[in-house]
Amino acid sequence: MDKYKSLNGKDKPVQVFLESQPEAQQFLNDTFKLVDQSVEHYISRKWTYLMISYGCTGGQHRSVYSAEKLAVHLSQKYDINIIKIHIEQDKKKK
Repeated sequence: MDKYKSLNGKDKPVQVFLESQPEAQQFLNDTFKLVDQSVEHYISRKWTYLMISYGCTGGQHRSVYSAEKLAVHLSQKYDINIIKIHIEQDKKKK
């Protein structure tokens, strides 16, 4: 992954790489199922705040990619407000 060192999960080359990894796609599919259950439960209970967090060693590639993909999935499936915060990426901007 050295060639991706200066990139993050929002960058196309990283996305293409992770999309070619079956385990990354299986992880996303499993995550979508689990999070969908929670979102639907929260909606049915009229709860208004749910936080989902990803973490990995650098907070740069897989976690950013996964958070971005989950946000797209949720926004397409539910009428909910989504706020994304990439802690490690935001630290680099300062």
